[in-house]
Amino acid sequence: MANTPAVIIVGAGVSGLSTALELVDAGLTNVTVLERRHPGEGSSGLSVGMVETQYFDVGDIETRVYGRRFFDRMSTDHGLGFVHGGYLRLAASDSDIRDFEASVTAQADYGVDDSFVLTADEITRRWPRIVMTDRLGGLFGSTDGYIDGYEFCTLAAGLISAKGGLVVNNAELLSATKGSGQWQLDTTRGTFRADVVVNAAGPWAGVVGDLLGAPVPLNPQLHGAVTIDLGRDADTLLPFVMDYVPNSGTDGIYFRSERPDQLIAGLHTDEDIHEPVSPDIPLGKVSHHFLERLSELMDERLRLPEDVGISGSWQGIYPMSPDHRPIVGAHPDAPSVVCALGAGGSGIQLAPAVGRLAAESILQCPTAFSDAVNWSPSRFSHVTDLVTAL
Repeated sequence: MANTPAVIIVGAGVSGLSTALELVDAGLTNVTVLERRHPGEGSSGLSVGMVETQYFDVGDIETRVYGRRFFDRMSTDHGLGFVHGGYLRLAASDSDIRDFEASVTAQADYGVDDSFVLTADEITRRWPRIVMTDRLGGLFGSTDGYIDGYEFCTLAAGLISAKGGLVVNNAELLSATKGSGQWQLDTTRGTFRADVVVNAAGPWAGVVGDLLGAPVPLNPQLHGAVTIDLGRDADTLLPFVMDYVPNSGTDGIYFRSERPDQLIAGLHTDEDIHEPVSPDIPLGKVSHHFLERLSELMDERLRLPEDVGISGSWQGIYPMSPDHRPIVGAHPDAPSVVCALGAGGSGIQLAPAVGRLAAESILQCPTAFSDAVNWSPSRFSHVTDLVTAL
């Protein structure tokens, strides 16, 4: 392979575009991003855009701190909207509180100095609408927040083009062959050739992996969100509240203020607890079952006016891996295929780290991350068996 390989990235969502940005910033200009529609039109543009560092595992914290700083730079240098409304993860047990305290210490090791544990009383005083009768406190990142995934994708595509890369819209991958050391990718916009192909196709990564002869264990799951109109302006804006603890084996509710008279809410999990769906499933409004569960959990966690109403809803897909972490790096069965996929419901905040690791694999340079971050595809020793099982 040449020292400056030609790279094709399949997918112009947050992970694919973050990978392309890392490559062009490193001076590699022979970078082409193929997108079956337009940048951000998949799950990236349907995300609620969480960007936060309130996790427990050191690797989870390290990669999210990287993502947070990446989006801070994008905001400062390029005008990306980054709303720093705060992020609050609620605790249901004493064990949760201990994990929260350990998280604050671990985050401090990575330079995060604005996260701390709040008691239930402190949360009630700050945000009286949050019901804390069965919660013990929370882990609060005071300057965490959210971005608009579609805005980021549009901005990133423009930056990549300005730096010498190429973003091709409406280029659906039809077939892929490799001969004489190079890949030939046939698309609806013509044929493209490269030394390395990056599979960053989000929910379609399983389909793309099969076309490339580089199967990946992916479990796409359908999720949704709603907008809730309050009918009047709230006295206090709510941070991004997450009433779900990672690895709990279930989902939980999240909500935040979108504006003084409106909330955004949904159900979240980092785990593949739902049945897989086709990435081509028609997306639309959330189901009646979703609304019932959301309403049940909202009634338990938030005091709302009686005349609230749901004014809109939408669906997206979480591309989940078997261990709920991204799959990034050279594929063990096809080393010229680099994976940048499987970030599930944390795709926005993990995309910068996914992009950095994917670029490191292509450029064969030292990693920016510690050994605590193991996202390598080789951790799944029997990829084909896993794909078959899924």
